[in-house]
Amino acid sequence: MLQEKGLVIALRGENAVIQTKSKLACSSCKVSTSCGNGIVENYLSAKLFESELPNLLRAKVGQQVVIEIPKSSVTKAAIIVYFIPLLFMFIGMSVSHINNFAEQIIIFVSLLSLIIGLVVTKYYNRRWLKSELYSPRIVSFID
Repeated sequence: MLQEKGLVIALRGENAVIQTKSKLACSSCKVSTSCGNGIVENYLSAKLFESELPNLLRAKVGQQVVIEIPKSSVTKAAIIVYFIPLLFMFIGMSVSHINNFAEQIIIFVSLLSLIIGLVVTKYYNRRWLKSELYSPRIVSFID
């Protein structure tokens, strides 16, 4: 499970709005100032994110909480978001290349297929957005 600390900043019906800070895994690494991830982390370090989660533990405004999500869910989501559009683009490029289309047509079909892949990914995201598998949840309070 991936866990993150957050602060309850508002309550909306049965949900709590949780504010978290952006944090990458390399924050404690000694070479973080010279690697790409460290540079990205320096850029994002001041970013605050808000998530509306079911308030099953009845957290109150101002309380610090621990939220978690299964690692497998994050991995699956990343594969879906990156793989599906690229797969569509590759298939479109391959089909148009096999049919010996002009280079401009191959590029156009590849980009069109990429856009179709992005639309499919968006549909998948909306369909599974409410699924518990892909939703973080509040698991405990921080004293």
